[in-house]
Amino acid sequence: MKKKHRWGTVVVLLLVFVLFAAGLYSLRIRSIQYIGNTRYSDEEMNHLLFQESYELNPLYCFLTNQYKEKKQIPFIETYDIEFISWNQVKITIYEKSIAGYVDYKGYYMYFDKDGIVVESSRELLDGVVKIEGLDFEHIVLHQVLPVEKKEVFNLILSLTQMLTKYAIDVDKISFDDGMNIWIYRKNVVVQMGKDVFLDEKMAKFKDMLPNLDGLAGTLYLDDYSEDREEFRFKKE
Repeated sequence: MKKKHRWGTVVVLLLVFVLFAAGLYSLRIRSIQYIGNTRYSDEEMNHLLFQESYELNPLYCFLTNQYKEKKQIPFIETYDIEFISWNQVKITIYEKSIAGYVDYKGYYMYFDKDGIVVESSRELLDGVVKIEGLDFEHIVLHQVLPVEKKEVFNLILSLTQMLTKYAIDVDKISFDDGMNIWIYRKNVVVQMGKDVFLDEKMAKFKDMLPNLDGLAGTLYLDDYSEDREEFRFKKE
C-alpha cells in the first residue's frame, strides 16, 4: 500500500510539473515598445529579434537577454530589453552612427565619423550621403577606410551636419586630390572649393535653392567672400 501511495504521489507531482511547464511555455509577450528605432519598422524589428515563436516566451526572453550574446542586426550596434510586466517589454535600440557611404564592388560600404566601415550592404539607406573621390584599393569591415588623408572624415562629418542643419537633401559629395568639394543635388552641381567659410557657403546654397529649382548646371561658391552678394551659375 505504501509503495502504491508513493507512486501515486510521484505521478501527481509529475502531472503538476508537466502542466506547470506547459503553462509556462505557452506564455507569450504580447506588447513590444521600441525606442530609438529609425532604420526598421516595428514589424521588421519583431522579425529580426523574435524569429521563432518560443523566443517570445517571457522566461526564455529574460534568460537569453541576461546570459546570451545579443543578436547581430545590420545597422544596429546593440539593444536593451526591459520588462514592464511579464507580457510587456520595452526595447531600446542603439543604431550605428553613419556619416556616409562609398560604392565598392557592388556593395554600399557605410562608415562612421572616424571612417570606420560599420556595415556592408546591398541596401541603400535613405538619408545617408554618397561620398566619391576617396582613393582606396581595399575595404575591410570594422576597419578604417584606407585613405591617404584621414582629415577627410572630419570634413565629411562637418558637411553632413551642415546639410542636416540647413535641411538640404543632396545626392552625393565628391572630393578631388586637392580636397576641393563638390555637392550634387538633382541636376545642380555646387562647387564649394576648399574647407573655408563652409557654413556660410551652405547657408548661401540654402537661400538659393528656390531659384535653382528645375535648373541644370553648376553653381560656383568656391570664391565666396562675406561681402559678395551674387555668385555665378553656369547652365548646362
